[in-house]
Amino acid sequence: MRNQGRVAPVALAALFGVLVGAALVYGLLSAKTGGREALGVRARPEATAGTSEPAIGAETQDAVTAAVNTVGPAVVNINTIFAPPAQDPLERILRRQLGIPAQAFPRAGQGSGIIIDGGKGYVLTNAHVVKGAEKVVVSLPDGRHFDATVVGADPLTEVAVVQVSGDDLPQAQLGGAEDLPIGSWVIAIGNPFGYHNTVTVGVLSAKGRQISGDTGIALADLLQTDAAINPGNSGGALVDLNGRVVGIPTAMVPYAQGIGFAVPIDIARVVADRLIESGAMPWLGVQHRELTPEESRQLGVSEHQGTMILGLVPDGPASQAGLRVGDLIVAIDGQKTERSDELTRIIREHAPGDKVEVTVIRNGREVKVPVKLGAVPTELVGESSR
Repeated sequence: MRNQGRVAPVALAALFGVLVGAALVYGLLSAKTGGREALGVRARPEATAGTSEPAIGAETQDAVTAAVNTVGPAVVNINTIFAPPAQDPLERILRRQLGIPAQAFPRAGQGSGIIIDGGKGYVLTNAHVVKGAEKVVVSLPDGRHFDATVVGADPLTEVAVVQVSGDDLPQAQLGGAEDLPIGSWVIAIGNPFGYHNTVTVGVLSAKGRQISGDTGIALADLLQTDAAINPGNSGGALVDLNGRVVGIPTAMVPYAQGIGFAVPIDIARVVADRLIESGAMPWLGVQHRELTPEESRQLGVSEHQGTMILGLVPDGPASQAGLRVGDLIVAIDGQKTERSDELTRIIREHAPGDKVEVTVIRNGREVKVPVKLGAVPTELVGESSR
């Protein structure tokens, strides 16, 4: 009994100490929180296990959602059918001996596209998506399917236009990439690996990139983004937070992370208009690049004075007109071509069949050569440029 009498006061003292300690902790926390709120800083809610603070705010989140809802209905899936590859006699013999059908099955492909004119059914996509296809089918997010015809394709810019016939087609709003700052949020919408209308988000990483495509054709003036781009995204939409298309995803770097490329809509719009008008793009038929400082000194010209011809496409417009390897192109129709992209832009403003005057420096002398522009061959392979 005497032991029980001693335990009770000790227990009461311990309980009192716990209550006092809890009160002190609560008071300190309340004072700390109150002080932060008094300064206009809201207390951050406790993160649960395995979570982190959101990377973007609610305003940006709402903008992304709105942009996707705006342009998403006009981003389509493009299914293509290609003829089976030609067989050699040995393959046919092996097929018969192994009991395999003598004729190989057609090949199928997949990509994305953007409806840019709902009234006329024009769909913007990449040239490699439809190149060589025997059949093209466009599928809309609303479940409708249409057979499509290829209006034209330009392998030098990786831009193509196909056309469908349908009622009440959605239409994407085209923006501009020229004034879009580096670091701006961008959204990629497409059909990677057949997953229709997949959305990925990133930033505009750089402009003016140049890469070599699968066929060896150099693609220039590309946008670089870290928004995830995968096979099947080609021809889809790269969109800003206002829901306007600023680029067409066209390529990625295998085994890299966060490096994808898109054709600026500023270029794609010009090419699409030309393809719709004439079905083909103008072509000079030369390989060219800008001079290095050392080459400029050797030739006795100022830096960025022109772009040098490195190669001529056999029987191409430039070759037939008498241009030569080593000629330094300094102007076309009096417009200076100080950089390669200026040469490309000037040629792109013309139509196949147009005649232009190409001014070159040859052996230290200025020579003017009239050239009749051709049409870019749709089956063009090998590294070429305008």
